Amino acid sequence: MKISLFTEIQCPTGAAAVEQIDQFLEQAELADKLGFRGFWIAEIHCQPAFSQLSSPYVVLGAAAARTKRLRLGVAVNTLPVHHPVQMAEAAATLDLVSHGRMDFAAGGGHPHSRVYECFGVDHAMTHDVVEESLQVIRAAWTEPVLSFEGRFFKVPGVVVNPKPLQSPPPPFYMAASSAEGVEVAARAGVNLFLPIHTRTRAQIVELAQAYWTGLEKFGHRRAEHELGLLVPMHIAASTAEARERAREGVMSYYRTIGDMRAGYIEWLQSRNEPLPPRLLKTATGELTFERVCEEHAVIGDSASASSALRECMGATGAAHLLAWMNIGSVPHRHVVESMERFARDVMPRLAG
Repeated sequence: MKISLFTEIQCPTGAAAVEQIDQFLEQAELADKLGFRGFWIAEIHCQPAFSQLSSPYVVLGAAAARTKRLRLGVAVNTLPVHHPVQMAEAAATLDLVSHGRMDFAAGGGHPHSRVYECFGVDHAMTHDVVEESLQVIRAAWTEPVLSFEGRFFKVPGVVVNPKPLQSPPPPFYMAASSAEGVEVAARAGVNLFLPIHTRTRAQIVELAQAYWTGLEKFGHRRAEHELGLLVPMHIAASTAEARERAREGVMSYYRTIGDMRAGYIEWLQSRNEPLPPRLLKTATGELTFERVCEEHAVIGDSASASSALRECMGATGAAHLLAWMNIGSVPHRHVVESMERFARDVMPRLAG
């Protein structure tokens, strides 16, 4: 079992961006000491209240300087808005700075952040661009001279520098929340992350089964691949206390994402543009906290959290957990306490 952390670094009303970044760096240092495997951070553009992570590799470079063993990765690199050679260079540089602790995940990112419109990218091409970009990045990391002729990218024989310190380079992960995205991951033969915060437990199980079946369909061995789950989480001495501490912070996330979604739909409609299909499948701010606790998060005491996580991991075949503890506006002190309690009480139970 691999147990990592995840964050999008929200900046709620009244908070300062510099304080949010500083708190993340403190959490990364603590994660390093507590024995978490890694810390994944998002890439999100154009939405300051939603995330401060438009330049995640800068932030991970700072985290690398303050940690010793914690693995560091962007989940996800929004590949459709980047040239893959640039992504290969950025990730490989992080690998050097961290002395071989870089992990790499790809995906289409949040459909409602306006990033596609900002960078002039077609939503309809998301999966195709991601798949070809991964081919370019792998070749950039492993071939002395990169020559590539594809549908979207043409690279005319260049030396991509630097190469990752890790040899072979780390495996690819993809994040997906739709059957189409899961099929892309299975066809490409890459590891998969599924997000519980925007899908029900039953939907996650269905997508996981589609991934395992798809790997075999496309000629890949299940034993050589890994499924991870992204789970909002808060742990306290009792379930009542955990829910009292997390309620406002967690719901601030869903309110923000709901406001973003509504604003994005209105903006697209004002421009007479079609709605991206992925947009219609996203959980919104209309969710109740009770529904979030039931379907989209694990919030409770150590025993109930351990049981819920083992059940979910078992039902999906997942072997990598991305615990999202500083979701929304959950106070830093409570995030720290939750991390410490999880490492002390829950992590050993999952490992067992």
